[in-house]
Amino acid sequence: MAAFVLRRMDGELRLVRKDQAPPMHPRGERSDLPMPMLVRDFDEPVQSMADGKWYTSKRALARSARAAHNPYGQDFIELGTDEMPWVEHKSDEKKLRDDIREAKADLDAGWRPEVVALDD
Repeated sequence: MAAFVLRRMDGELRLVRKDQAPPMHPRGERSDLPMPMLVRDFDEPVQSMADGKWYTSKRALARSARAAHNPYGQDFIELGTDEMPWVEHKSDEKKLRDDIREAKADLDAGWRPEVVALDD
C-alpha cells in the first residue's frame, strides 16, 4: 500500500505518493548558513488578555490561554493580529424590558443577590 504526504506544489497543497514527493525544503528556499532556523521570544513583555499578567516567553503566554492556567477556567483562542469583522450588537427591547421588570419585582419581594468576593 502506497503512503501519501502533503506537499505544496504550484502554490496549492496536494497529496503526493511518498516515493514521488519532492523534498520538503528544496535547496533554494533555505539559507546556506550552517545553523538552525530560530524562533525567538518577545523583545518586550506582552500582556495576556486571559489573566492580565505580562510574559516574555511565547510558551508561557500560550499556556495562560489554556483553561487550567487562567482564573476564568476556560480556553481562550489566540488571534494574533488578525482583524475581526465588526458586528453591531442588536438588543431585543422587549426582552430587556421584561428582564428589568422581573429584576425589579425580585428586589421588591425582598430577594438580594449573593455578594461574591474574588480572590486575587
